[in-house]
Amino acid sequence: MAASSPEILSEQTQTRSGRRRAASGGHVDGLTGLRGLAAITVVFVHGSGLTAYPWFGLHAYGPIALFVLSGFLLIQPWSKWIIGAAPKPSLDSFIRRRLWRIFPAYLVVLVVAALLLPLSRPVGADGWFRALTLTNTAAADGLRPGMEHTWSLGTELSWYAIVPVVGVLVATLGRRFWPDKPARPILAALGIAIMVSLGWRYFVMFHITDLGQLITFPLWLPAFLFCFLGGAAVAHLMLVARHGQGTMRSLEWLASKPSLVAGIAIASALIGNSTLGGAWTFTAGTFQEILIRTVACTIIATVLLIGVAAGDERSWLNRLFAMPWLVATGRWSYGLYLWHMPLMLLLAREVRIQPGFAGLLIWIAILLAVSIPLAAATYRFVEKPAIAWSKGVPVHSR
Repeated sequence: MAASSPEILSEQTQTRSGRRRAASGGHVDGLTGLRGLAAITVVFVHGSGLTAYPWFGLHAYGPIALFVLSGFLLIQPWSKWIIGAAPKPSLDSFIRRRLWRIFPAYLVVLVVAALLLPLSRPVGADGWFRALTLTNTAAADGLRPGMEHTWSLGTELSWYAIVPVVGVLVATLGRRFWPDKPARPILAALGIAIMVSLGWRYFVMFHITDLGQLITFPLWLPAFLFCFLGGAAVAHLMLVARHGQGTMRSLEWLASKPSLVAGIAIASALIGNSTLGGAWTFTAGTFQEILIRTVACTIIATVLLIGVAAGDERSWLNRLFAMPWLVATGRWSYGLYLWHMPLMLLLAREVRIQPGFAGLLIWIAILLAVSIPLAAATYRFVEKPAIAWSKGVPVHSR
């Protein structure tokens, strides 16, 4: 789960076609709505696992969508530096803001879960160290019941660590090989990321035999690097176009056709959720099945990002993702993601899940009804003050 907020996208500018767009490439409300969709999808997928319908929802979409959004948002200060539109970002400020964004809420949930769910407690001093540092996937026993979903936070944290490296790499590639074509370096970096992800996944599937590594290695950053770079490429191309250093005709063309964006997303969802993407269970599939589902989810996340970030804010697609309830869910999405798994196990002790599809919907509704208010409270009393402090903004002024 990406703990990134689209609040840095605040300025507005005009495109050549007259459409108003956030300067850095997206509408705050629409991007927040995308986070809300991703978080709800995660709850549906995990919640359905306790019912007779473990296929309900699109497996892997939630984390992948949030990884794509994280790539889109966090590369922007570095992209502005690369194209000469802003000074080089402060590494100290970047690290401080990222750590205070991800850790406070996580540590609250970790402690509460450990108190209420004994099985969720880390094992031994080394287990607690991994839990407190979000290096849970360094060993298979770090994925504790009720907290196993926090693997994605470790992957996100790894992305934070290499964002400056990616920025410097893209800048170096551009200055050395394409000094007059600032869009090409990010595409080269995306190509490298695709090869790294494919190579890593192939290595894990066909060359790893240790059970613990088979469980954890597929969750490491290399497996999802292309997702982060895909979002980063969209942001970089939009910034290049905004500052008059290139065009993004392909992205603008796609974004101008919201029905096509939705059609591609729906078709990809059908493929990813079909038997081509593996069985409708939580069991691992073949290399081909996992690849199909992962690529399908990445396509969905990327085309929706393009449609919202580069599209007309008056389009039905942008209005859909800017619906107040979806934006609110997106604002609370980090807390929703953190709380829903331990709450699911706690509620399962008290709630008898009714059979049939209606029972599934009732169970999901109960899970959301408990998780969302707690997520909203976490945002108000933990996340928001931490964000303000990391920016040096007095909490009372927020």
